[in-house]
Amino acid sequence: MTTRDINWGKQEHERGSWRDEIQDLLRAASGGFIFAVPLLYTMEMWEIGVTATLWQLLLFLGVAFAMNLGLAHSRSGGFKEETDWFATIEQAVDTIAVGIIGGGLVLLVLNQIALADPPESILGRVLAQAVPLSIGAALASAIFGPRGNRSRDEDEEETESEDNKPSAWRAFLSDAGATSLGAIFLGFSIAPTDEVSLLAVELTPKHLIALIGLSLLLSYMIVFVSGFSSRSQKQPGPFQLPITETAFSYSLALVVAFGALLLFDRVELNDPPGHILALVIVLGLPASVGGAAGRLAV
Repeated sequence: MTTRDINWGKQEHERGSWRDEIQDLLRAASGGFIFAVPLLYTMEMWEIGVTATLWQLLLFLGVAFAMNLGLAHSRSGGFKEETDWFATIEQAVDTIAVGIIGGGLVLLVLNQIALADPPESILGRVLAQAVPLSIGAALASAIFGPRGNRSRDEDEEETESEDNKPSAWRAFLSDAGATSLGAIFLGFSIAPTDEVSLLAVELTPKHLIALIGLSLLLSYMIVFVSGFSSRSQKQPGPFQLPITETAFSYSLALVVAFGALLLFDRVELNDPPGHILALVIVLGLPASVGGAAGRLAV
């Protein structure tokens, strides 16, 4: 074996390690949004970041770190394969970091923070949102992660023969049904609240476009990148491709969001189209996350 072969092998190992690390972080972020989206749309959570003192926020963060530490060290928790104490601490730190980054991104897209805001206000609101996101990341990994029950079930399913795979039409209906149920579960729990209307009024066209992009990205990431399901494998039918499935599922989530807003009298058909569109897009984020979570179950 030549020196060139050795160096090439090292480079491949490093690239593989970075890919694994990135997927681990994306898995954590996906899990965080699945479990924490309702709290991200809660007015009280926005205000806690402003009214709470820094030591209170750090205490909340410390409690979240301790919970993540316990979940990461448990037999089925954690979003990485390693189980030694160093890896456990690293995972807990990573979940807190993912929560901080994810919370800051969502607050920025929802126009709840701006670069011109006082630093202490930005820091407080981001830290407040980081707590549920980081805990959600650990909880989702305990269920769907590499050592969770859902992951083990999928490993068994992979041993099934090719003849047992559903037809394209059946797979399409299954995904549509799972997306609708998941979108209803999260969307209907948020639609009656005042937060949707408050956010819709404050969002500019740039924020709405960014919100659409974030919704599509989270939906794609949860199903096809996080590793929570086997959807990275080829599925039958044109609507089972990652891009087309994500786009169709988001459209279906928007329909569910519009129906929820009508049902709870948050909009009327004679309202200005721009106002209705803003409300639907705002509710479309939790609905699309719920739809993606629903597709993990099929």
